[in-house]
Amino acid sequence: MTERERYWKTMEFKKADHCPFWQDWYSPTGLERWYREGLPEDVHISEYFGFETTAGVPVNLGIVPGFKVETIEETEKYRIFRDGDGSIKKQFKEYSGFGMPQWLEYPIKNRRDWEEYKKRLNPDSPCRYPPERNWKEWKETMKKRDYPLGIGACSFYGWIRNWIGVENLSLIFFDDPGLIHEMMEYIADFTIKVLHRVLDEVNDIDYACFWEDMCYKTGPLISPKMFKDFMLPQYKKVTAFLRAHGVRLCWVDSDGNIEELIPLWIEGGVTGFYPLEVAAGMNAVKLRKIYGKNIVMWGNIDKRALAKGRDAIDEEINRLAGITKEGGFIPLVDHAIPEDVSFENYKYYIEKRKILCGLK
Repeated sequence: MTERERYWKTMEFKKADHCPFWQDWYSPTGLERWYREGLPEDVHISEYFGFETTAGVPVNLGIVPGFKVETIEETEKYRIFRDGDGSIKKQFKEYSGFGMPQWLEYPIKNRRDWEEYKKRLNPDSPCRYPPERNWKEWKETMKKRDYPLGIGACSFYGWIRNWIGVENLSLIFFDDPGLIHEMMEYIADFTIKVLHRVLDEVNDIDYACFWEDMCYKTGPLISPKMFKDFMLPQYKKVTAFLRAHGVRLCWVDSDGNIEELIPLWIEGGVTGFYPLEVAAGMNAVKLRKIYGKNIVMWGNIDKRALAKGRDAIDEEINRLAGITKEGGFIPLVDHAIPEDVSFENYKYYIEKRKILCGLK
């Protein structure tokens, strides 16, 4: 069975030779620790642990051109700079590459700023796709693949939150709702225009993934009613376009507790959910009881358990044994693995996950 066949058997709740064994996400400082503790630095981590392959479409949905990254202020302890998305941030010099800087200013404060900013969201910018020769070579390679291929879709709340800021966005939802409707509609139309080419030329993409990160530990940053009013029509538009072009599975990646929004995402055409953070109360077993085979899931292995040791790891693996066997679920750590996880603990977890996935 090929890796692509295995993926689809699992997603369709059919019998596979084993569950897909995909790579986790690592913090840079976590990897540095593992190198000190014995992980060889001259190997690909995917080959070292035997992870299966997934690939993404090389299409750029970001702002083009990006802003010039420039330092505004610098001291011994921190640096204030303008980022590529136009935000001004303050960051400690000891920043590890994983974590949150402090946002000092956002590029969009009003409608006038949006009119300027969206010029960088021109769907016809030539560099949204690789150079023609590279693109042709990539398409030929994909025709021969035996592994799943995903495509990045857009973000409605998540992108706008990054451009405006949580507090400012929360106010604009009420002070100028027309602007938010306009921005979300533009994002949907922009995404469809950018992705039209690849979906016309590559007709066997296995899944699309939206990104939102619009929930905290106990629930969403906006109410379900606001989601329904502002976001649901745009989700329906984009997922309908994707399905019309053969993309059968649409996923959403949102940290935090997403339970209140799941029914609305389903109504909007999303059927896959990731990463299902345990620290935020997400439980894949509970969701399966509620939604049955109407949804598929990735993730839900508590990253904190890996730091606690073997007993905690065993408990997490055992908790997910039944749902993994049923299908429609791929077990993965529920966020980037932090530096408090030892290499020894991660190796133990990998062996246990191989058993969970049916490789041993």
